[in-house]
Amino acid sequence: MGSLVFLILMSFYFPADAAMYKSYVFDAWGRAVPTPEPYEPVRIIYGSDIGVGELIGPEDLFVAPDNTLYIVDTRNNRIVRTTSNFELLEVYAEFERADGTKDRFNNPLGVFVTDEGHMFVADTNNGRIVRFDENGRFMMTIEAPEKTYPEAFPAYFQFRPTKIAIDQVGRLYVTSAGLYEGLIELDLNGNFRTFMGAPPVYVGIWDYFWGRIATDEQRQRRQLNLPTEYSSMDLDARGFIYTTVSGGDIDVTEVVRQLSPAGKDILKRDGFWPPMGDINVFDEMLLSEVTGYSLLVDIICRENGIYSVLDQRRGRIFTYDNHGNLLYVFGGLGQGTGLFVRAVAIEQLGDQLLVLDSRNNSITVFEPTKYAQLIHQAIDEYEQGRYEDSAALWFEVMKYNANYELAYSGVGDAYLRQGDYEQAMLYYRLGNDRPGYSDAFYRYRRELMNEYFGTFMNWVLVIAAVIFAAAKRQWIPRAKAKYRTSQLAAALASERVQQNRVYAAVKGTLSKMRYALHVIFHPFDGFWDLKYDNRGSFAAATVILLMAALSFVFMRQYTGFVLNYNRIEDLNIFVEAVSIIIPFLLWCVVNWGLTTLMDGKGRMIDIYIAGAYALTPMVLIFIPATIFSNYITVDEGTFYYLLVTIGTVWSLSLLFLGAGVIHEYGFGKTIFTTAATIVGIGIVLFVGLLFFDVIDRMSLFIQDLYTEIALRL
Repeated sequence: MGSLVFLILMSFYFPADAAMYKSYVFDAWGRAVPTPEPYEPVRIIYGSDIGVGELIGPEDLFVAPDNTLYIVDTRNNRIVRTTSNFELLEVYAEFERADGTKDRFNNPLGVFVTDEGHMFVADTNNGRIVRFDENGRFMMTIEAPEKTYPEAFPAYFQFRPTKIAIDQVGRLYVTSAGLYEGLIELDLNGNFRTFMGAPPVYVGIWDYFWGRIATDEQRQRRQLNLPTEYSSMDLDARGFIYTTVSGGDIDVTEVVRQLSPAGKDILKRDGFWPPMGDINVFDEMLLSEVTGYSLLVDIICRENGIYSVLDQRRGRIFTYDNHGNLLYVFGGLGQGTGLFVRAVAIEQLGDQLLVLDSRNNSITVFEPTKYAQLIHQAIDEYEQGRYEDSAALWFEVMKYNANYELAYSGVGDAYLRQGDYEQAMLYYRLGNDRPGYSDAFYRYRRELMNEYFGTFMNWVLVIAAVIFAAAKRQWIPRAKAKYRTSQLAAALASERVQQNRVYAAVKGTLSKMRYALHVIFHPFDGFWDLKYDNRGSFAAATVILLMAALSFVFMRQYTGFVLNYNRIEDLNIFVEAVSIIIPFLLWCVVNWGLTTLMDGKGRMIDIYIAGAYALTPMVLIFIPATIFSNYITVDEGTFYYLLVTIGTVWSLSLLFLGAGVIHEYGFGKTIFTTAATIVGIGIVLFVGLLFFDVIDRMSLFIQDLYTEIALRL
């Protein structure tokens, strides 16, 4: 009885149409972070619910300005028009032409309705666009433009329109299957104007390399690098065209594009990751074998520059703001509630989102949750200039999702607009928003300079005056003499300490370490003296090597926030230190092994000492550069990268010169042995990894064998 009551209560708690997908966003390090559901499925509409029988292979949806819905029922060769509540208004299957003859659609794939109510249908297999007036009466057909302007189209082209869009000034944009020149721009009478926004071809380095060395016959057999076709398009409130492309030879970060009137891509990609759907080739959120980048097949423009794209490969909807920040993701593959088998189109109806599934022959209606409503309201308040209200709404979003970095960034934006730069910096940091933090820091730094620069300069002048007066009155020489006297007394008193072996060893090591300053500025004399005049030591070299490793760890961990893209919580200081020490030791061993076969004069100890001394510029530059990086903006980061580059190149150059000097090689032979050493290091690493992999597999085999024997016995 108790179990029955529990099940009844749970049925009230979990609605029957509860979503069966996981929602998430990507954080600054590309990890999929779970979020509350932004949208929930509330209704699934089939053709029988509308009263038109079964939909078969529907391919497109369109919500007209009067909120009526047009469904392209492709396999049934018809257009179904309904109210916003899915009540049937009209079915366009057969129409009468101007001459009185009957005509029908043949595999239509797209539809568009103007503000005046004129309907344009992409009648794909008939190779035309059919135009109807506001009463649904046939007006005209727009035939293949290549017949009128054959010189503008390739010889192989056949007009097969798939999607249609019309802007406020009456320009008709058409996507056509098999056309790589971009969108076809026509007027409303079907007159060809131009091509617009051809997607750029992306050629990989490997393809480019083989293309350069291949013979003419091989080039002919190679697959052509062709631009991809646009898979969908939509117009925003300002008349800009948003498009998606799928597959082909294109950079995956440019699969979503915003086209200017000139056809240039002006989409903002300022988020952690560009608008491209899933950023991982391998699916992490679903326990499935779905691999590959997202296949974006439709896009819908929304309020305040927000847009949503539909990923057919994983059945997900990705929504971005006007800067390219990912707001939320929902949906998935499958047969459950809120899942799709082959999602083909997305539309917005009020605050609802409609997704068309051509395999299930259904339309899923999603309604926003409070979580999504707050996100949209916060963005709207910010766009309207009400920054305090925007910040308050972002704080509400944080109550639903404390790990939502965009909410912290939104609060930072609001504080920045209000002039509270210190608070803005705090929230930008919590949101991992480095450009925002840099902007707030620049303003905060300027504010501090305006407030305290006068006081600072006054103190500098006072100190300078005191030093000048002290020099005039001989205070400084007297102080120096007094200091020398006390220093002599301390030295005489510590004669026993001076005779201590440990103290002598430390003092000698420090003295030999100071010689590194001479080596880095006079490498030829310095490395020669290290080898033949005993100016260096193993202990001093080891200390310098450890200091170089520590300076690298310090740089990786404490570089300023705006320039440090490492996840500090995941940094392992031992791994970071070993990433310097192990390659250095491999350099010493492999270089010694090669040079012994090539008449090299350097011993292993000589290679080790010279190599360690060559790392001195890293120690001298990395730490100051790291400290400096905490007081600069993103735009000033060039100076930081310049310092790090100087330190790295300087050390590598000294490593190269030191190898030549201690082995007494000429320049050419030094280059050859250095290159051979680098190759040898790669071989050693490969063999080492292979060895550990074999050991790991053998241990797993032994464990499995032991488990099998234990179970059988």
